[in-house]
Order: sequence, then structure tokens, then C-alpha cells
Amino acid sequence: MNDELLTPMFEDEYYPDELVSRIKQLLLQFSEKITASSLSQIDIYSSAQEIIVQINKMKPKFEQMDSSLDDAAADYIAEAMMMVVQEAGYLDIDMEELVANREW
Repeated sequence: MNDELLTPMFEDEYYPDELVSRIKQLLLQFSEKITASSLSQIDIYSSAQEIIVQINKMKPKFEQMDSSLDDAAADYIAEAMMMVVQEAGYLDIDMEELVANREW
């Protein structure tokens, strides 16, 4: 499953692979954190918010490379985060709440 994270972004030349790779690393860290122990939904959302803050900080880097965290990227990232939480067995997580603090 982890190999498939953000595949559409990697396949699209619009998104710089080095930045997409960094987002994927953040998602893998998120995956490790939520699979390491049993967490409440509040803990899941809190951990997701931490990841989103780090992705938000990448927005200027995308723009410097003539790219952006556009609507398509937002969808790909949100879907990848849902894949991570569902793979970890958390099936009652709301995708919009998971990425609620995004700035893209």
C-alpha cells in the first residue's frame, strides 16, 4: 500500500518529485505513528494536523518550482491520508476533518 501513496502526483510532471517524495515521507511517518499503538480518533486527527502543518510549510517551495498544492494535489494527499488510516484499521475517520487545517 505504501508504494502506491501519491502515485498520481509522481506521474504528473507538474509536481516536483523531490517535494512529493517529502510529502510521502511525512505520510509514512504518520502511518508508523498511528500503527504503533491504538489511538483514539482525536489522536488520529491531532497527528494528521501535525503532518498537514508540515505540508502547509511546503507551499512556497512548490510555488518556487512553478508548481502548487492545487485542488488536485489536495485530493491526492487527502486520499493518501485516508489510505493510511484505513490500512491501520481506522475506518470511521472523516477525510475532511483529517485535512481540515490545510492551507491549499
